[in-house]
Amino acid sequence: MVAPKNIKQLQDASRDLTVRRTDTFTYVVESRSNPRANHTVTVSFDSAGRKVKTRCTCEWAVYQGIACKHVLAALEHMASQKERTLSFWHDEDRARRQKHKLFQLVGDEKKDRNHIWITSRNAS
Repeated sequence: MVAPKNIKQLQDASRDLTVRRTDTFTYVVESRSNPRANHTVTVSFDSAGRKVKTRCTCEWAVYQGIACKHVLAALEHMASQKERTLSFWHDEDRARRQKHKLFQLVGDEKKDRNHIWITSRNAS
């Protein structure tokens, strides 16, 4: 799995995307590169609710990328339903310094260590 180098730029871009929930952990996110297309994002959590695994139908994700802008948009949408907002980090220490609820967006844990850290805080 490959983590993006420009996570903050992707986070900004993800905020402009329209997201629609189709069931508990499935979201349809608009595609900006093809206005007639959408991407499907699925989200799952480990039993402790701290590790997040996602799948997206976009080209980046199909070729083993994690944390595409569609995934970030879907996760932010989920958080907004609980009146929360998210920030995404490459570095665990920086994420922990935020002193907010912490999650980990993971790829294939057996094969790699490319993870993105997510902090969640009240939206207000």
